[in-house]
Amino acid sequence: MTERHNLDDWQLLAHVSQVFRTISDAFTDQVDIPRGQANVLCTVAKRDGLTQSEIAEELSVQGATVTNMLQRLEEAGLVVRRRDADDNRLVRVYITDTGLEKEQSINAQFGALQALIFKGLSEDERVVLRRLLQHISANITGTG
Repeated sequence: MTERHNLDDWQLLAHVSQVFRTISDAFTDQVDIPRGQANVLCTVAKRDGLTQSEIAEELSVQGATVTNMLQRLEEAGLVVRRRDADDNRLVRVYITDTGLEKEQSINAQFGALQALIFKGLSEDERVVLRRLLQHISANITGTG
């Protein structure tokens, strides 16, 4: 592959990333929650009781960013933060019933988005794409 194709690859990745952000923002607007908060809420729904630092690590964002998003989610009644019963230094995050309802709405929206994005791709192609994206992500984050 020539150097020119390599330049095209980064531009394609940048384009896909930007288009995905734009369309996912539109989809999360339909359930009245910003994309970042939706991501945090869905992470907590999958693994209820995470600490704020565990959420930040899982999402590859700064702790202060998670703190601000959790404050907004808590004000909306979607999560609660409680001290760990065994280690008072830790604060754990739990999803509320209202948060679970919102998470289901978010997943419905992103299910529709996935259908749009992956239209025309076979399940085998999606498996390959998933593996390649995980590899790229690991390269970028230095975990691979």
